[in-house]
Amino acid sequence: MNNSFNLKGISMVWLSKTDLSNLNAGEGGGGNVTELKTYDNGRKPYASGQSVRHAIRQAVERNNQGVFKCTPESPCGNVQDCWLCDMFGYLNPKLGEGFNRRWSPIKVTPALGQIASEVVTDMLIRMSDKTKSDGKSKPDKEDTLLQTSEETEQDEEAEEKGGSKDQRIAYVQIMSNVYRIGLSLDIANLGKVIEPVYEGKGKEQKFRNWQIVTDVGGEERIKRAIALLNAVGGIADFAKQARNATSLSPDIFIAGMHPRYSHRILRALVLDDKGSINPEELRVVLQDLQDDGVKLFFGFTPQVVTNQEVLISTIKEFNLDPVNPIRALQNLMDAVRNASIE
Repeated sequence: MNNSFNLKGISMVWLSKTDLSNLNAGEGGGGNVTELKTYDNGRKPYASGQSVRHAIRQAVERNNQGVFKCTPESPCGNVQDCWLCDMFGYLNPKLGEGFNRRWSPIKVTPALGQIASEVVTDMLIRMSDKTKSDGKSKPDKEDTLLQTSEETEQDEEAEEKGGSKDQRIAYVQIMSNVYRIGLSLDIANLGKVIEPVYEGKGKEQKFRNWQIVTDVGGEERIKRAIALLNAVGGIADFAKQARNATSLSPDIFIAGMHPRYSHRILRALVLDDKGSINPEELRVVLQDLQDDGVKLFFGFTPQVVTNQEVLISTIKEFNLDPVNPIRALQNLMDAVRNASIE
């Protein structure tokens, strides 16, 4: 293993361009309207950090069958063998004993739409072969078991007389945008559990030191980190995908390998309302990262930001060459495999 880079954390921020979609519905204003979650006075859409974590979690599990030994609702707490409990944390109440918990080494931001756009309302019509009688739709077969014979005969009579077809209408708010998402991984604490050791009893109890009770080792930590990066490259499990399929995998991203844990990179790639990058702000963030010893990677897709020439020229000032996102992710994963992880 190459010990030239002592890796403590991996972070990245990316932009994803989407077509009309509703990635994370709001609570709704009542009735049959599925509302977008929005911010900035309703001008921009967003998907919550919880939904981003869910999508990443689904992608990790899909690509690595059998690594999740439990469910989020019933955590097993087995950090050694269960990737779900290790990577995404848990809160496990125990009757009469309090609870066990693990802070997730994976931190994410909400997916924030960057461009002020108009909301489009999509009307969905569900057509049915069933007929209405007295304002009621004909019941499903299983529902007829709960009907009296007289009620069933009345429904059949209404159908024979040419009752109207059952037709249900709903509305879904959708919007196209460029979403900005950030992720940070505390790789030094993947697969590791540290607990305090005390001496004495009661009021005389004093902290003595820390002890490692679980440690999967550097090779397994790298394996789990690579699985997370692979998941980011194919993140897709958001709401409304059956009718409004889209992808939030990176179109443009900046990623960093950190010699110490840091969230600084999450400040990069902020766009204005029209989709333009601020080169001065980006330049300061990139300089901070380089001064902190971060190894940087850059993936690029054209026609995502409106001033892409400015973005490219700013990136090149820091000796970063634009390559397609998948290749940039592969370069990042290769560097992680060759890093030193304690």
